[in-house]
Amino acid sequence: MEERKQRQTPHVFVILAVLLLLASALTWLVPAGSYKREFHEAAGQTVVVPGSFAYTEPSPVAPWQLPRLLFEALTTGSAPQLIFFVLLLGGAFEIILESGAVTALCAWVIRRFQRRRAWLVPAFLAVFSVFGFTMGLTTASIIFLPLGMAAAKSLGYDEKTGMAMVMLGTNAGFAAGIYNPFSVGVAQTIAELPPYSGAWLRWLLLAALVPATAAYILRRAGEPACSGKGELFAEQTFSPRQGLILALLLGALALVVWGVGAQGWKVPEIAAVFLALGVVCGAAAGFSANRICALEVAGCRKMVSGALTIGLAAALRLVLVRGGILDSVVYGLLQLVERLPAWGQLLGMFYTNALLDLLITSGSGHAAVAMPLMVPLADALGLSRQAAVLAFQLGDGLVNLVSPISNTLVSCLALSGVSYQKWLRYFLPLVGIYLIIGTGFMLLAGAVGY
Repeated sequence: MEERKQRQTPHVFVILAVLLLLASALTWLVPAGSYKREFHEAAGQTVVVPGSFAYTEPSPVAPWQLPRLLFEALTTGSAPQLIFFVLLLGGAFEIILESGAVTALCAWVIRRFQRRRAWLVPAFLAVFSVFGFTMGLTTASIIFLPLGMAAAKSLGYDEKTGMAMVMLGTNAGFAAGIYNPFSVGVAQTIAELPPYSGAWLRWLLLAALVPATAAYILRRAGEPACSGKGELFAEQTFSPRQGLILALLLGALALVVWGVGAQGWKVPEIAAVFLALGVVCGAAAGFSANRICALEVAGCRKMVSGALTIGLAAALRLVLVRGGILDSVVYGLLQLVERLPAWGQLLGMFYTNALLDLLITSGSGHAAVAMPLMVPLADALGLSRQAAVLAFQLGDGLVNLVSPISNTLVSCLALSGVSYQKWLRYFLPLVGIYLIIGTGFMLLAGAVGY
């Protein structure tokens, strides 16, 4: 019965292939159009020029062009860097896991939380939200995911709970965006607002998102499985080698946080840190050079499916861009907002940005497209620019982990082994809760003249 159920569940590649064919069909049906773009020096972004939308010559993407576009997406742009980052990260953690250091860490976690399991989830969420609301570091989800899953598993929770503890913590912080330079920072610069102004409402938003997310995760997790692991791990202690490996891992994470925050590191620098970390941890564990190489390859092999998923997701966006319909979709959605009644215009901005986030998952990229259009729209409708930034920020953050073209999501799915369908079944009810919270905050912003 279970085998038949698995056969009926479409593979993530099948889902993305269907979406590619749908996107190809839309390039034949939706009129092509584009905005002019110019470099916005203060924001450091190439942004669209308001009022510059014009329909262009159609450039539909035929279905037989999709294999070539897939190869192009796998080999050009940002996708190849992310693919190799995931592969190298998989190799590094394979070595760390093989050393037993994570098992020893789990033993420590169990001893501390055995009688207070429910505290583990909000603690993880609160800690990882800091990465989201200070630096917009959604990459932290990918980096810390193996540790979160191991900690959850050791306490008797399933892999989706461990995945959620890390991903949803980072995402809650990103959605609150209190000092997030990649969403709020860019959006407020384009809107010509003081940097990080209006933070009081975003702090309230974080205070609502973290408890709501923790309550949801705990409810879905249910009672932890009693597997006897507490007794199994009770006698385990850190060996000097394992302690050194965990210290190296902590140092590498601190280095990445410093590099991203102070030096503007991108994926290549972060990947280099984890490549070196894998080799150094292998040496610290006493592994031979041959064994280190074999473990690196084994870790990479586990990530191949996820790497191809990243390529398929990148190809989906490439089809929309090559077909000339991405800007047309943006234009059409904003036209709908203008036609809404006065009481619904602010909410319309929020929901419109939530829909756009399914197509433009980069915070800064989304801001560069949406904010130059939303600012004059807000002015014309008599809405505050600060509220327009909030509408963008909430729309950009709350549904970020639904889109099949989200780099963070597909990378985490690759590392966790959780299918896209399982993740949607798990996450979509929470999205509904998030949208209710977002609606409440948009109404609050309108009521207090935010």
